Amino acid sequence: MEDKTVSTLFEELKEDVSKYANDTIQLVKLQAFEKIGIGSGKTAYSVLLIFFVLLALSLILITVGFYLGELFQSNWVGFGIVSGVTLLLLLILLLSKKSITKSITNKIIEFLMEDENKKKEEK
Repeated sequence: MEDKTVSTLFEELKEDVSKYANDTIQLVKLQAFEKIGIGSGKTAYSVLLIFFVLLALSLILITVGFYLGELFQSNWVGFGIVSGVTLLLLLILLLSKKSITKSITNKIIEFLMEDENKKKEEK
C-alpha cells in the first residue's frame, strides 16, 4: 500500500464530495422532472375531463330548460328556472371558496409529499 500525502487525500476527498454534490443535484432534478411530468399528465387529463363534463352539463341544462318550458308553456320560465338554480349553485360555490381551495391545496401537497411518506414507511 502506497503512502499518500495529506494533500493527495484532501484532493481525493474534495473530488468525492464534489461528485456526491453533483449526483445529489442530478437526483433532485430528476425527481422534480418526474413530479412535474406526473402532475402535468394529471392536469391535462383533468382539463379534458372537465371540458367534457361541462359540455354534458350544458346540454343537460338546455334539455331541462326546454322541458320546463314545455311544462310551463313558456321557454322564458323554463330557462329562468334553470338559470336561477345555476346561479344558486354558483353562489354556494363562491361562499365555500375557502374550504374548496384549502382542500385542493392539501391534495396538491399530499401529491408532492407522496414519495417522502413512502420512504418513511419503508424505514
